[in-house]
Amino acid sequence: MNNKVLLISIDNLRYDCVSYIKNRPHLKQFYVENLVDTPTLDKIAENSTVFTDFFSTSSYTTAAHASLFTGLLQPKHGLRPFFYKKMRADCATLAEIYKNNGYKTIFYSDVIELFQPLGLTKGFDFICANDINPLFKQISLLENEKVFCFIHLFDIHEPYIFSQNYNENHYNDDYFAFINKMSSLYKIPVQNNNPFTLWNNFSGKVNYGVQIMLPPYIYGVNKFDKGRFRLIYGFLKNTGYFNDENIYSIFADHGEGRIVFYDMPVFGHMGELFDEVIKIPLILHAPQLEKGVNNKLASIVDLFPTLMSLSGFNAVSDDKNAAAVNKVTNLIKTDGLSLLGEKEREYCYSEFCTQNMYNEIMQFSAGVYDRSKNGASSKDKYFLSQRSIRTKDRKYLFIPDNILQSEAKKIIENINLSDEDFIIEMFNSVMRKRVSKPEYLFLLNSLKSKQTARQNIYQSMITSEIYNRPKNYFFDLINDPLEENFNLLNISLSDSIKYIEILNEIESHSFISENLFDDKSATGKNGARIIFNQPESDKNIAAESLALLEQKISLGIEIIKEAEDRYGDKIGIAFTGGKDSTVLLDLIRRSKNGKIPFKVITIDTSAEFPEIKEFMEKLKSAWNFEIVKYSNNEALRQKYPIAKDKTDCCNTLKTIPLKESIKDLHLKAMFTGIRRDENEARANESFFSKRKDPHHFRVHPLLHFTEKDIWDYIKFNNLPYCNLYEQGYRSLDCAPCTHITAEKDAAERSGRSQDKEAAMDKLRQLGYF
Repeated sequence: MNNKVLLISIDNLRYDCVSYIKNRPHLKQFYVENLVDTPTLDKIAENSTVFTDFFSTSSYTTAAHASLFTGLLQPKHGLRPFFYKKMRADCATLAEIYKNNGYKTIFYSDVIELFQPLGLTKGFDFICANDINPLFKQISLLENEKVFCFIHLFDIHEPYIFSQNYNENHYNDDYFAFINKMSSLYKIPVQNNNPFTLWNNFSGKVNYGVQIMLPPYIYGVNKFDKGRFRLIYGFLKNTGYFNDENIYSIFADHGEGRIVFYDMPVFGHMGELFDEVIKIPLILHAPQLEKGVNNKLASIVDLFPTLMSLSGFNAVSDDKNAAAVNKVTNLIKTDGLSLLGEKEREYCYSEFCTQNMYNEIMQFSAGVYDRSKNGASSKDKYFLSQRSIRTKDRKYLFIPDNILQSEAKKIIENINLSDEDFIIEMFNSVMRKRVSKPEYLFLLNSLKSKQTARQNIYQSMITSEIYNRPKNYFFDLINDPLEENFNLLNISLSDSIKYIEILNEIESHSFISENLFDDKSATGKNGARIIFNQPESDKNIAAESLALLEQKISLGIEIIKEAEDRYGDKIGIAFTGGKDSTVLLDLIRRSKNGKIPFKVITIDTSAEFPEIKEFMEKLKSAWNFEIVKYSNNEALRQKYPIAKDKTDCCNTLKTIPLKESIKDLHLKAMFTGIRRDENEARANESFFSKRKDPHHFRVHPLLHFTEKDIWDYIKFNNLPYCNLYEQGYRSLDCAPCTHITAEKDAAERSGRSQDKEAAMDKLRQLGYF
């Protein structure tokens, strides 16, 4: 019996980016096949069996590892979407079986968040995460024990060249040098040195194009093999894990490559089931195995029965816990086929569920990509997108039917859906694909600016090529190894019928596992950090509210940056001294590293509260900016009757000097602090609003904020504000037209002159905010 069993999962490692593989058609088409150089993996492969036709059950991490640990396909173990469901609780895992046969079981992952909340650490005695040194210490302590050890390494995942789990001096210098070069080449503004923000900006700029992303990916694989992985291998070899009498295996959960067929050539994973993504390397060593290349068709579920056979677990030991495991294994038969036997499997099954990650999408408009806030949430949506049957020479693909028009109509007409959520729902239910950042931002801007309507978006989707793609087709892999030309599936063909029946049989065993977000006890063990938020107290609800505010802040900053890109420094900032324009100024400061580089303009009607004037002077001094004042001096000299006709007064003393400032300063745009929820006349305003007389644009970075958002922003950022608000005023205008709001539930602007509020449409036509 083997004393040490070692499994190393290298996340995101595609099959042809290890140099012991010589046939690399997917790399050859881009002339990069000779860039691959992995001497450490080659050395291990020389003393092992190398499987060249080995396939994952999924194009993403979680479902693939659940299949590895249980020997079951997704419908049976229940972990189908990326991060929404837990693994079926009564599945027997490799760790449980080894543990009940006298082994100490050790788990390590660079990203524990992908495993522990989903139940994938079940059966492990020791769980180490994020820092490899505690793993090494635990291995040393168990030197004389039988050990089953699983190690998951994340270096090759995006950003490919950067390792967040290895802190040797200068190890990541090449990554920052690469990013600096790319930023210069593609004119990408560098806002900070956060490695994930830098990568997100670069990959988004080049639209994840295969030709651009593939070389740094290969470089990242080579770097990992010669760097961190070589050191890990050296330690494990010195501690006996790579001895000939032990079992060890190195593989991937999925690869990285083309993930869409009817769209731009996006390079990544968590997408369609191309060989570049589901075909993975497998190095397997055991005393019973012959060294060399094995070309038999194999699936990741086959490792489960293979390890059982290699370890001699034809029957488990008789202790009480092992009997329970044995009972489970009798109830749930493995879907794997031992690689020791002569029998070869006829096909490999794979599937992927699309999951639009709500937190990720909400960051698409953000200036800074925050990986710590990019986890899954209860607002995520998932659906089965594609299933495949992969034989030696063909790949059969099956796509679910489209949504009914009646169901789509309900989504379109749902007035409770925000524009943001509507777009996500359209991609979920109609397009059945992940939302990309360019698509999302384009559609969101089109809706917000009233350039299109929801019905139009739906119509464009249902006439698109991807929506009308065939539901069943196959690739002839002998003549078309790059999967470029699909063949329509003739359902009258016997093999087509056979595989459809196989899919139906697989699906007939599907199990609806526990929803991750219904489990209030899933707070993590052993110090693991969970990447989803589950509000269980007032404190957590406040945190969730803050997270939503931060998303709105990110969009506001994006609007400010877009305005500067369009209009340069020919932008003014309308400043009234009120809470909204104060937040606007601070948002501009935040986007410009603490500076206010635009003209700050205030309109002096001579009727302002003295408290407002005093506050503006203090803020000007504290934040180091100048105020340019404009007034209708002619009207004031003639002793204009202030507030007698409030609509005319507002136009005469505010709008006319406002227009004068735009002409006088040659402004192309004006930032204002208006919000949609303040007045019905502003409800349909857009972020960029074209104006005439004079020609310019009004830009509204706070348009999507609410009154509560404004006060939350002030509170969380400890901003100063005019003390009139503490006296009972909620919205500040000139002194004659403003009074304290007595009623608790009154509208925000109920303390303003209602004559003027009723005439807001007219005032805005004249040029008012």
